[in-house]
Amino acid sequence: MNGIINIYKPKGITSFGVIRKIKTLTAEKKMGHLGTLDPLAQGVLPIFIGKMTKLIPLFNQGDKDYDVTIRLGARSTTLDSEGEVESVSIPDTCTLEVVNQVIQKFIGESEQIPPMFSAIKIQGKKLYQYARKGLEVERKPRLITIHSISNIRINMPDIRFLVHCSKGTYIRTLADDIGRELGTAGYLLNLVRTRCEKYFTLDNIVELGQVEKLNQVEIQNLFIDPVSILPNWHALTIKSDQTLKFLCQGRSVQFDLNEISNLKQAQENANAFVKDQQNRLLAIGSLEFSQDFRCIFKPSKVLI
Repeated sequence: MNGIINIYKPKGITSFGVIRKIKTLTAEKKMGHLGTLDPLAQGVLPIFIGKMTKLIPLFNQGDKDYDVTIRLGARSTTLDSEGEVESVSIPDTCTLEVVNQVIQKFIGESEQIPPMFSAIKIQGKKLYQYARKGLEVERKPRLITIHSISNIRINMPDIRFLVHCSKGTYIRTLADDIGRELGTAGYLLNLVRTRCEKYFTLDNIVELGQVEKLNQVEIQNLFIDPVSILPNWHALTIKSDQTLKFLCQGRSVQFDLNEISNLKQAQENANAFVKDQQNRLLAIGSLEFSQDFRCIFKPSKVLI
């Protein structure tokens, strides 16, 4: 089985736990997802099944959107509500105006130190393995970008807002940093991922509980058409069995120039995909143009 499905991950389960459930339901062993969500978090979790896992590198660097709730006046050992929480005072100066001013400071490019409770590996071990033993390990800061923070709401001791950020941004660390900047402490109370990359949003999610009630054919009917998430790529359609045979072997194939809707654009941006006449995605790759005006498709990933 090959496909892409955008699962809404509920609280209380790991991202890999969702993968395990989908593997059981589809009887497909090869599977991967975009952007790990902690058990505390919920929301958009795109899952790539079978040969569609070859597409993951195309989307794994994309931005993400979150609906974030921070609780002020307490610090957590894990920077979220799953750790040991210690209460601290909240200054009277934490008004909506001050909170807005402080939060705006975090917008833009910055270096962020990953939390100890994370899956980053140092010397062959994941950081949370050190943290569970009470060990603190030096972590190198990572370059991240917070593009925007909007719709800020305060209902003390909680602050809720929407954030649009780059891959690799730890929202738990952001919560801790905001609390410190406000002269108190803060931890991540609730987190919902509302968008992963450009094409995976709350508009096309499927509830995990819904999928668990379906058979394999019904699950396939929920798959996202991969052609629809490659809009800026040039589309080529295979019309002969011989061309299809060559493509299945990973060989370059030739197409007529009249199949390229915008030749100038194709020469500047060579990304292309090949589909069959039923609109099924067969391969992704790049275009090359010879001096005798031939168009050659060179596959990088064959999906059949």
